[in-house]
Amino acid sequence: MESSALTSVVMLVLLAILAGGEAALPYRSSSYRYSQQFCMDTQTGRQLYVGEVFTRLEQCMRVQCLGTLQLWEDSCLVPSSIKGDCRSIPPTESNLEYPRCCPLYECKTYESSAEGTLEQTNTYDHNGSLRKSHLTEVIVINKKPRLDPEDSAMGAIRRNYV
Repeated sequence: MESSALTSVVMLVLLAILAGGEAALPYRSSSYRYSQQFCMDTQTGRQLYVGEVFTRLEQCMRVQCLGTLQLWEDSCLVPSSIKGDCRSIPPTESNLEYPRCCPLYECKTYESSAEGTLEQTNTYDHNGSLRKSHLTEVIVINKKPRLDPEDSAMGAIRRNYV
């Protein structure tokens, strides 16, 4: 009987140690455990962990690994909201990160009136946001053709040089 009581005490001590040891470990949710989940960019062969971002320089494209292990790609698009006669202006430097590698778009519009012509040059980024604006106004002072000095009643024009 004494041996069974001793065995029971030993078993209780072992159970207390096991239960106490498990309680001493901090609780970690299943999402906290290390998981080697990543996305694979098939064009470059690069592995990206969730949330990681890089730029494909040769394409000027930003690639990001989402929590669903899918890739999200952002690229340079021609903005649809720009107006006028537009041309693409490539960046002056090479190997820039997205979106600085995207071209700018310079658009010119013209407005004519009796007084002259107004040329407006707007520069937009790939989102269609205005980056720079410049106005040039050509004012017409006299639309009459020039008269030959011999036909003019005024004769020769006097010029003063200083």
